[in-house]
Amino acid sequence: MVSPGARRLGLSRGLALRGVVIAAVVLAAGMAVPYIVLDRFYISMLFDGLVLALLALSVGFLARHLGLISLGHTAFYGGAAYLVGISVTQWGWSPLMAALTGLVGGTVLALVMALLVVRSSGMGFLMLTLALGQALYQLSIQRVAIPYTGAFDGLQISFDADATFLGLSVAQMMNGALFWPVVWTALVLSALGLWLVGRSRFGTVLEGIRENEERMRFSGFNTYWPRVLAFTISGAVASVGGVLFALNAAYVSPDVLSFLKAGDALIAAIVGGLGVLLGPILGALLYIVAQSQFNQSGNLYLYTGLALILVLMFLPGGILGSISSIRKRLARRSAKENSP
Repeated sequence: MVSPGARRLGLSRGLALRGVVIAAVVLAAGMAVPYIVLDRFYISMLFDGLVLALLALSVGFLARHLGLISLGHTAFYGGAAYLVGISVTQWGWSPLMAALTGLVGGTVLALVMALLVVRSSGMGFLMLTLALGQALYQLSIQRVAIPYTGAFDGLQISFDADATFLGLSVAQMMNGALFWPVVWTALVLSALGLWLVGRSRFGTVLEGIRENEERMRFSGFNTYWPRVLAFTISGAVASVGGVLFALNAAYVSPDVLSFLKAGDALIAAIVGGLGVLLGPILGALLYIVAQSQFNQSGNLYLYTGLALILVLMFLPGGILGSISSIRKRLARRSAKENSP
């Protein structure tokens, strides 16, 4: 049976319910991580992986449904983080109000950028997003921006001593183990939301645009506004990551807007698998762990590059993407063997 709301979205009640149940189970299971991983260093490392996963998830959503690779999502991630810092430091707002400001501001910025770039595709889209993202980076380090961003020195976020966020004190927000439930919940809900969007009628339209935009236009579909909306949704997810990063770190620097941060998110998504919803999440966690290990050798970028080359050569669809492809091939072979 399909409810009227689900019918309008192109979702069956069973499919939506299954997704919600799985998300609830994963959410509950993830809450146990701080009780299992007791070492503060490792829980902080996993926490950083969750924050990067939100940024990688937003990049993977665009790549999966529209075939577009963005290097500009750090603008929403970093822009939201800076808005949190400015709201608290300059305007004296509470952490909750600052977080809402960062989320709304990052999403609006994504909408504005979407209106400018979504008509392009391929390399043109990639370079436009990179250029606009780097423009915001350059703006953050200008002399006139020092009172707001601190330029290269960064912005120290000074919360009030009695400030709280969803019942957590400032000290608890800065503790990865105690702030874990908030970030884990945000990640699971973001993944569920993107999964529902991808399974909806809107997701089908996006995939049609990805496969053949010209045919979609000839079929009577407006291909511009769906691309704008998809870009804005992905930007909102990246903004969530930026907000949570700022609340936890209580410090924002231009690095959150840099090309290196954009590269981290893209590499994480590629390693996990751009074509699978959970790929960027797995990739982000593995990327953070690998970075910690590679950094001990003093050859961080050398080993990172070699690891990426190996993944692209032997697992071209990423880890989860390649596993999914192998499983589908085995299923087809089994069906062919069992057919009369």
